[in-house]
Amino acid sequence: MNLQKIEQLIEKYEKGETTHDEEKLLKAIFLNENVPSPLNNYKALFSFYKSSKNENLLSSDFDERVLAAIEEENKIIPIYQNTRKRLYLISSIAAGILILLGLYFRYGWSDKTLKETFNDPVLAYNETKKILLKISSNLNSGVNEMKSIKEFDEGLNELEKVTAFQTGLDQLEKVTIFDKAKEIITTKK
Repeated sequence: MNLQKIEQLIEKYEKGETTHDEEKLLKAIFLNENVPSPLNNYKALFSFYKSSKNENLLSSDFDERVLAAIEEENKIIPIYQNTRKRLYLISSIAAGILILLGLYFRYGWSDKTLKETFNDPVLAYNETKKILLKISSNLNSGVNEMKSIKEFDEGLNELEKVTAFQTGLDQLEKVTIFDKAKEIITTKK
């Protein structure tokens, strides 16, 4: 058998598409001493299959051990009502502690209080005025962006006129269908 035919059979074997007869043929080829050199890896594979065929990996009491293990796992362990209540109590306390710890590490306990930073009221007024003007300018820059949205809205209003025109054209289409029907009726007389 030529090398190309053997490689095609190997490819089918690796995909799991070979028949029983093709697998027997492959075993016969690779258990033979004259295997082409590029296929020596497969020779080791098929010789392993032959040598491991006679091995018995299961002991005689395997079935009994498996069934015993299954029966042990199917035992129901009852949870008593008191145990269940205790479990709920412990888990709720643990959840509360975790929430408190999370809040502590997120926000922390601090004695920071607001303190007066200005002794002079005129200086405090000027600082407040400066901060409020900065906030006002930031808000006004947002209003400028709203102008482009207003222009977009006006463009949409113009498109409504186009849709009204399209509605009129749809109504005219019904008239043309009526005219065609009238023409067909008058020509058949």
